[in-house]
Amino acid sequence: MAVNPAVKKRRAEPPPPAEARELARLFTEVAIALKRSDREAPAELRKAAEEAGLGPRHAAPILTLAFEDQALSVSELSQRIGLSLATTSQLVGELSRAGLVERSEDESDRRRTLVRLPDAFRPDIQEMLEQHIAPMQRTLERLSPRAREHFLEGFRVLREEVGPPPPC
Repeated sequence: MAVNPAVKKRRAEPPPPAEARELARLFTEVAIALKRSDREAPAELRKAAEEAGLGPRHAAPILTLAFEDQALSVSELSQRIGLSLATTSQLVGELSRAGLVERSEDESDRRRTLVRLPDAFRPDIQEMLEQHIAPMQRTLERLSPRAREHFLEGFRVLREEVGPPPPC
C-alpha cells in the first residue's frame, strides 16, 4: 500500500489510553449509525433491488461506480471495494440481472469486463450517494480548514495503521 506523503510518521507523546478508548467508542458508534441509517434508497432503485433479492452488500459496488462516474473493470471494482474478484463478480452478476449495472466488453482488451451504471438509474443512484455522504459533508463543513486538514490526516493515518482490507 502506498503511503500518502501528506501523512507523516510522527511519534509524538503517546496519547493517554482514555483517548484511544474514546476514539474506538466513537468510531464504533459512527459505523453503527451509518450502517443502520434511516435513509432509504429512492423508490425505483429500492423496487428493482427488492425484486432481485438484493441487500445491503450490493450497495458498495453501486456507490463505488457512482463515485468514480466511469466504467471500471471488475478487477478495479474489486480492489476499490476491498472484496475478492470472485465475490465482486458475483455481486456484479446479481446487479446486472437486476438492471442496476451494465456489463460490456472492453474494446481495447476483450478479456476485461467493464461495469458501469445504467443511465436509467444514474439519478437515483446519485441521490443515494449524496444521502450517504451528507453526514460526512456536514461534518467537514462544521470544521475550520485547519481542523479539516487534521481530521482527514487522522483518518489517513488510521487507514494506514489498519492496513489493506483482508481477502474475502
